[in-house]
Amino acid sequence: MRRWSWILLVTLAACGGPGLPSHGGKDPFPPSALVLGYETEAQVEAAAQALGAREVVWLETLRAARLGLPRALPLAEAKERLRPLGLRYVEEEGQRDYRPLPEGLQPQGVSPYAWHLEAVRAEEAWGVSTGAGVQVAVLDTGVDATHPALRGRVLEGLDAATGLPLPPDADESLGEMHGTHVAGLAVGEGVGVAPEALLRPVRVFSPNYVGDFRVAQAIVWAVDQGARVINLSFGGTAYSYLLHEAINYALERQVVVVAAAGNQGSVARFYPAGLPGVIAVGAADGQGRPAWFSNRGSWVGVWAPGVRIYSAVPGGGYSLLSGTSMASPIVSGIAALIKARNSFMEPFHVYQALKAGSGPDALLALQASYSQRPACLYLRVSWEGVPASDVDVTLVGPVAFFARTNAQGEARLLQLPPGDYKLTLALSTPQGRWFLEQSLSLTPGFSCLLPLTFSLP
Repeated sequence: MRRWSWILLVTLAACGGPGLPSHGGKDPFPPSALVLGYETEAQVEAAAQALGAREVVWLETLRAARLGLPRALPLAEAKERLRPLGLRYVEEEGQRDYRPLPEGLQPQGVSPYAWHLEAVRAEEAWGVSTGAGVQVAVLDTGVDATHPALRGRVLEGLDAATGLPLPPDADESLGEMHGTHVAGLAVGEGVGVAPEALLRPVRVFSPNYVGDFRVAQAIVWAVDQGARVINLSFGGTAYSYLLHEAINYALERQVVVVAAAGNQGSVARFYPAGLPGVIAVGAADGQGRPAWFSNRGSWVGVWAPGVRIYSAVPGGGYSLLSGTSMASPIVSGIAALIKARNSFMEPFHVYQALKAGSGPDALLALQASYSQRPACLYLRVSWEGVPASDVDVTLVGPVAFFARTNAQGEARLLQLPPGDYKLTLALSTPQGRWFLEQSLSLTPGFSCLLPLTFSLP
């Protein structure tokens, strides 16, 4: 397996070894990079030669590779060069951020204490579950594992930039408070919703975002290490095939993925929160109303406290921060309480449990019981008899979902609530923009094994 290996290509003569090497904190890749989904390794080798790639990193679990290029190359030109190779997708590597609210813009009116615990009835829920033993992976800035709220319950982590382990008993925050604050809200003693859960920290800002490829590596790593809940308090506006497949990898293994909806005050989708199967969390104020800064829309599934939230910061202290970054780990903590009581509960059932009350209610969520299986949707779309890539897939029903077909015309949406939906397919062609709309009734297990096929125009 070369999941964590790299190859230096010189006229396709390669040398390499296991493990991502350390580069003194510097990115070993040039700024220009492409991510490929492949069927065979020969496709990647041919792509590297066609584009003059200097480095290739493999993520075999997801059949993906990252090519570092010697110069900037427009995505359209790269796709055209690589079209004959039959790759599943070609995309630029997405860049994302966590964008905390400036101190001067933080909403006022909530006292500086852990009011979020009362808002979600966490203390009442602890009589049923404390999250004991459940691994919660927090992909964020580094975490101060020496903080009293976290000490003793932090597992060995990962620096996604280098592939090197993070010790479970050290301050790896690099001076950034975001990751420690987020981790505290999920599992921290006195401030966290699941105070006996275990923290699996993954640093994906070192200090800048490490890129979607390494985040996808980190998601696979966290799942393989036993994480049952993954929190992603960051994002951006670009859809990513690779992140979608990494999320599907987690969902197929019954791992709950929770992500922040973003702080732009917009209805535009924010990824990875907007990916199918992810629990997208918006920020609510002390009265349970959507915070003015929170992204919103039918794709946001849960609203949780996100205004002046009290949690741990590096150095042993505590501070108030606002944002969907804070709302997300509160929901992750509730998910850990649920998973500790029933480790086999599917992500869809966790989402349904979170919707049991008017807002996230940990006690109600633990009392919820569901026997209905989730639905999923496997699409295959063609244009004039040829697989149609980059078709926008919008599914609107009990919740709204968005995906995009790969070069094979395929898209897989997992862990969907059963129900009635409107499916919209949209494709840009030289002749203009084409649309197809159809009503669908998704039943448990719908289209999981056989594709639902559509032909355009």
